[in-house]
Amino acid sequence: MRPWLVPAFVLVLASAGQGGARAAGPVFSPTLPAGIGDISGWQIVTGDFETAEIRGGYRLYVNPAKPALYQLMRYRIDRQPGAPEQSDRRLGAERVAFIRNPGVREPMVYWERQPAGVVPQWREIAPGTREYIDEMGLLMRVLAVHRSARNTQEQP
Repeated sequence: MRPWLVPAFVLVLASAGQGGARAAGPVFSPTLPAGIGDISGWQIVTGDFETAEIRGGYRLYVNPAKPALYQLMRYRIDRQPGAPEQSDRRLGAERVAFIRNPGVREPMVYWERQPAGVVPQWREIAPGTREYIDEMGLLMRVLAVHRSARNTQEQP
């Protein structure tokens, strides 16, 4: 995780369901990686956040058969216009994390959306690699942003 990204998540300024004038959140792909299956009946929890350096968004999916679990998680983080250039290649790319078999001890599956070309594709990120571990850390921070925004909305 890049050091500049940690404080960026702590300084979340906006989340789903809150009003105010701000830029629209990131655009997510209309397709998902093969192997996820039909999610048309799943509940979707959305959120966006913005700091001076980055902006991003997430889409968390709840399978009605497993109501206490975000089984599918999508997120995307971009650099704010005018913010200093960063070498972190994860910026701008959409990520998908999926728990294939809830309740079974196996690694979560991660995919990265490849840059638009003739036919954009999803690239799987192999479990146990440095990239996989970095993605797990980034996803935990996105989920912390979501939890923080949810807690803020629930307070009187």
